Amino acid sequence: MATQRPDSPCIARCTTAVGDNVCRGCGRSFAEISNWCFMDGTEREQVWQTLPQRMPLLEIAERLGVLLDLQVQDGQEWGVLRLDGRILMLRMSAGQLQLRLPDGRGLPLGLEQGLDGVLAQLSQYVALAN
Repeated sequence: MATQRPDSPCIARCTTAVGDNVCRGCGRSFAEISNWCFMDGTEREQVWQTLPQRMPLLEIAERLGVLLDLQVQDGQEWGVLRLDGRILMLRMSAGQLQLRLPDGRGLPLGLEQGLDGVLAQLSQYVALAN
């Protein structure tokens, strides 16, 4: 049985109109929003499937006061954050948050202490990497 979904993920809090590449409201990229009406059901479902992994990244970006961009590396979508002159690449996969290291390895970040713990880990990484 197919999942019943609204016509669009839009929640009327679009931030792509003010320059964000990823909407803080629904989690879609500017390209996905622009092309939504031209996508077939399979393409739309693929977008719907990515949104739960993007929303925590949007929350992290918002708390850090930076914007989220998206980039595909080795067939996987990563969230790109620019923090203190460094580019951080993050992704959620199977409930695990990963930080992509410069050599391409994924470093798991602990979620046990919630978002504040993740922010502290990222700040420590940036301080050590500089």
